[in-house]
Amino acid sequence: MLDETDWDVTLDEENPLEPAGLDRELLDMRAGEEKDFVLSWPAEGQSVYAGRQAQFHVKVNSVQSYEKPPLDDALAQLVGPDYTTLEDLKQAVRESLLEDEGKRAQGRYLDKVLDALVETSALDYPPAVIEDQLDAMMQDMDQRLRQFGLDGMNALLRQTKQSEDQYRDQMRPDAIKIAERNLVLSEVIKQEAIEATQEDIEQRIKQTVGADENGEISESSAELAEVLRYGAGRNMIVSQVLTDKAIALLQALARGEEPPSFTTESGAETLASTETEGAESPTAEVDDATEVTDDSEVVAGDSEVAEDAQ
Repeated sequence: MLDETDWDVTLDEENPLEPAGLDRELLDMRAGEEKDFVLSWPAEGQSVYAGRQAQFHVKVNSVQSYEKPPLDDALAQLVGPDYTTLEDLKQAVRESLLEDEGKRAQGRYLDKVLDALVETSALDYPPAVIEDQLDAMMQDMDQRLRQFGLDGMNALLRQTKQSEDQYRDQMRPDAIKIAERNLVLSEVIKQEAIEATQEDIEQRIKQTVGADENGEISESSAELAEVLRYGAGRNMIVSQVLTDKAIALLQALARGEEPPSFTTESGAETLASTETEGAESPTAEVDDATEVTDDSEVVAGDSEVAEDAQ
């Protein structure tokens, strides 16, 4: 069940090890000491070992403890070459926290803007739109779990003791919200004739695969970049560019700012160019009465969204 050598274990009262009681058994053991004990996982738990009992044999090789270093210039220099003094480090941490909080505030505000647009829009879409969104969310979760060496969604369903249908029902409210927001954004893109230029596409590809300080793509990333320039990869990049431009437009209008001017060029790609020809698409009719008041509140029909971030 478990065979670990040179296993680093940190006892943490707020985040105890599994099964319950393992921390207690390890507490106060000294280097070189060995111990045998039996522990069980509760039958009603969500662990893959729920209801099972195990015999543990533990040998402690060494015991270490954390020491709090003094807050001085020497500590700052240990963190990295960019910090000469403790004040340099504090300023960097302060700026990082402000940037993170700014992004969270922007996200909350954008959520309010999109929710207001969805609420005042006439949406017309078949049930398959939600099922497709659920499929995408399930696939994304499966890939994330496999990156951690787990058996994808199968492992999650076993641990939570859910069927696939139960898990889909649990995710359905989020899938509906995402799908409806995407429909509204698509309509904004169409109504505003937003386009993705070749320069936009290439810039997004570089952001995705990574580029050096000169803006050049490395040889190791060149193959992936090439994949993103054609077919389904290109459609994904174009969709991301168009969505970002639509969001920038909505944020500017919501704050009473001058909306961004999107440069067009011959051969620029639109949302329609990423869709299958002849396919019937779901539609969203966005209320044209959306306006911005002098106090930077978004007014969409009868809904108002107060600005959450400057």
